Amino acid sequence: MPSSPRSTFAHPLLLAAAGLLSVSGLASAQHPAINLMDVDGNVIDPVNEENADVPFSTMMTCGMCHDYDEITQGYHFQMGWDVISDDFGVAEGRPWSLSNGLMGRWYPYAFRQLAKKHNESADEIDLTVYDFVGFSSPGRGQPPCGACHPGGGGFEFDREGNRYDEHLRENPDLAGSLDGDYYKSRWDKSGVVEADCLICHLEGYRFEERVDQLTSGNYKWAVVAGSRLGIVEGSVKAGQEPTVVYEKRLFNADGTITLDMSWPPPDENCVYCHGSSDVDKRGFSWNDPFNTDIHQAQGMSCTGCHPAGLDHQIAKGNEPEFTVAPELKGSNQSCRECHTLGIRGAPVPEHVSIRPSHLEKIACESCHVPQLGRAAAHGHDTTTGQLDFHPRPSDAAAPGEVGIWMPDYERREGGRIYPMNHFLAVWWGNRDADDLIRPLFLREHATAWELFADQVEDDDGDGHKEVNREDEIVAGLEAFATALEGNQRFERIQPVLIKSGYSYELDESGSLVRASLDGTPLEGASHINFTINHNVAPTRLALGANGCADCHVPEAHFFKGQRTVDLNGPDGAPVTVANGQFLGCKPWTFRINSFHQRIVSPYIGPLIMLVVFMIVLHYHSYGPKRTHFDPYSDEIHRFSLMERAVHLFRLIAFVVLAVSGLILAFNLHLWQQLLFGSPQRLLDFHIWSGVVFIVTTAFGLWLWLEDAVFESYDREWVRKLGGYLGHKGEVPAGRFNAGQKMFYWYTAVFGIIMSVTGVMLVFKPAFQLSTVCVTSTVHNLVGFFLIAGVLAHAYLGTVANPGTWRVLVDGSVTREWARHHHPNWYKALLATGLITPEGKAADKDPEKHSS
Repeated sequence: MPSSPRSTFAHPLLLAAAGLLSVSGLASAQHPAINLMDVDGNVIDPVNEENADVPFSTMMTCGMCHDYDEITQGYHFQMGWDVISDDFGVAEGRPWSLSNGLMGRWYPYAFRQLAKKHNESADEIDLTVYDFVGFSSPGRGQPPCGACHPGGGGFEFDREGNRYDEHLRENPDLAGSLDGDYYKSRWDKSGVVEADCLICHLEGYRFEERVDQLTSGNYKWAVVAGSRLGIVEGSVKAGQEPTVVYEKRLFNADGTITLDMSWPPPDENCVYCHGSSDVDKRGFSWNDPFNTDIHQAQGMSCTGCHPAGLDHQIAKGNEPEFTVAPELKGSNQSCRECHTLGIRGAPVPEHVSIRPSHLEKIACESCHVPQLGRAAAHGHDTTTGQLDFHPRPSDAAAPGEVGIWMPDYERREGGRIYPMNHFLAVWWGNRDADDLIRPLFLREHATAWELFADQVEDDDGDGHKEVNREDEIVAGLEAFATALEGNQRFERIQPVLIKSGYSYELDESGSLVRASLDGTPLEGASHINFTINHNVAPTRLALGANGCADCHVPEAHFFKGQRTVDLNGPDGAPVTVANGQFLGCKPWTFRINSFHQRIVSPYIGPLIMLVVFMIVLHYHSYGPKRTHFDPYSDEIHRFSLMERAVHLFRLIAFVVLAVSGLILAFNLHLWQQLLFGSPQRLLDFHIWSGVVFIVTTAFGLWLWLEDAVFESYDREWVRKLGGYLGHKGEVPAGRFNAGQKMFYWYTAVFGIIMSVTGVMLVFKPAFQLSTVCVTSTVHNLVGFFLIAGVLAHAYLGTVANPGTWRVLVDGSVTREWARHHHPNWYKALLATGLITPEGKAADKDPEKHSS
């Protein structure tokens, strides 16, 4: 673009003020007195009636001290204009897309299409740049595209770098050409929209007045009305020459003016554009009692997270739906960066009640934006030739009205789950001779609607007709075929309806054919996933603040909340699918997982306590089975050193697993803090103890397999219940009694299940969420049963049989103890000669005695 004329010097006071503002970060300050200047560099002095009837130029007025050319290279001013080309979208199969920004890129939400520079017929032109500025309202009550464009860039210079008004005055025939920048334009009368510095930096800017001027075709006068420095009368649209009457009371006696400028820009100025548009897309609002944000409540401003330098390249978030200025994507500091490093005094949360894996796989916003308080747009239908928006929630009067709703969720980069508004778009296109489906213009929609409106019914009773039944779709396709006859922008007329991820069109026989858009250039063109980042709730209201049940019970929205996948199904009602399915969790697996949260977790604790109660009851009812036991007797070696070591380390590992597992299962974060200090340390202890448990379990299964084989005499032990319910006399038992054998197989089966599921959970990123849900439920449930069994085993091996636990210390027992507790084993030792009848060991090799 050509450089703009400006003075080569700056007043020292202006430089000093600019420096002070940029360094101090003050919210507002009084700008030094300046003269307003017109586009030719002439001073405007309303007090002394000097050039008092012309609009001022920001390029000349602000550009006296600020680098106008550098500033207008910022993406807010360019919006894709710096890369626009008639062939921009050809490579990706979307030749109708001319850039990666709002000026040139087509997407379902805005729907209007900017015209190419070079066109062969008027049928190819939807919006010229001239129309884009002030005459591009896509629907009822919608402002034109220029309402939120600050000017400069494509609002000032054409695609060849010429200033529109000057170039059209020099080449008036361009208005009659098919040039997409000038077709039927009146740039020579309206002027251009220079970068409006005041739209961001002037407190109290009148945005509505600016829009009124743009829709009247008074482009170069918009800054005068919007800044409230003067009153504009007349309309270029109506064929009039607008006039300016400046508010003299605002000027100093010498004709200069002192403005209350703000650096950084006040939130209200940002929100005029980002609030009005984003509330439709994602329910975002700011300084709103119905939709609060904890950051705003703490005094943070927009620029706290979205700063910019003198080049005005404002830091961006990670919005995947828009590619404008991709080099700046994620240039602002994320939630994690601020709240892990304490940037700007952000508190560093400990997340003591949240699993480390959740923090890795779930974005901060998913938990901290649990619901929105302003209705967003759930989708739109263009059938009638207007953008008809469907509000979310459905009972809201319109997008932007008060209405509580909860987000949808999706996985993004790194598999992390983010909240979003799944916005659906229904629109009509035409499959041209190159087999590409091109979106039709709204005027083409409107023409076709007149031909088949009487064949469409309002099936859902909301007061708006919708095309949802097959007969209505067929009627629409036939109507569009008629309406498009003779349209010179297509080589072939073959209308298509785009709806809910599918294309609908008629084949050669006239039958309706439905095909998926997946894998085609239009994949994703029937929906937009708008991210949700603002309106952050206080921690006490975040998901997880009340425990796992916030997400893992049947009525919880995170998994069971319904995402709309079709605004109107065949019966007119929305078609919905549970959120969990989009996260990889099938309904039946979530039911298992929620069963764990709703049934298992609340009742397993009491069941374990019941086991303890039964132990106490047994002890008080029958007492211990006392038998003389001398530690270190060395009469009979019962367990080898290897066996004792395996048992000891398996026991220690199990105790750590049980304690840490119960803390994890019941989310006992206070115990977690007391015993382990942090969630990660707890998880580390649990995993490494699990490794020890797996190894010792494998060794134990190998060591005791032969002794765990059931014998015929074990039936007698079972019949007499091992003598634990009062039976007197001998109870048959080998080296392991029947109870110990059952415990061996009990722990073998459950230990293997725990080991396999535990390893799977350690490496759960490698598995589908459905698999993880089932695995975690099985792991916890089996763990509870294993804990109950070990408690009973520990009681029978210690308190119920005093002295028995010492066997695991020195490995030896007395003849009396062996004869009483394991008579069959004792007889076998006698029969094989490993011990003598007198009790003297024939061979003190513990390995032989314990065989």
